[in-house]
Amino acid sequence: MSNVNEIVVRYLEAWNERDARRRRELVAKTWTEDGSYFDRVRDGVGHDRIDSMIATAQEHFPGYRLNLASGIDAHHDYVRFSWVAGGTAEAPLYIKGTDFAVVAGDGRLSSVIGFTDAAPAPVPKQ
Repeated sequence: MSNVNEIVVRYLEAWNERDARRRRELVAKTWTEDGSYFDRVRDGVGHDRIDSMIATAQEHFPGYRLNLASGIDAHHDYVRFSWVAGGTAEAPLYIKGTDFAVVAGDGRLSSVIGFTDAAPAPVPKQ
């Protein structure tokens, strides 16, 4: 396995990059061509869909940046880490999550499964 710390840092950079060209480059460096991302509310398979998914999340959460919130736990080809976003004046709602990933032989991610650990409660519809 290549340097897992670099993979996770690059992954967070892709989620935080607002420049479309640069974000697309980071997605290509981070995920395999058929790589995937799935969580409860979004998914993407392949560079185009993952890039589009991240851009949409950025539109929905302007000002939010993902920051590493845990150590990086890795064994075999599996990686687990937690991140936080928000809790600032620019992004007041606090969100925390844990992602599980599989690292492919070329050092990029082949799949990521995301879980939300803490988020604001949804407002009930009346």
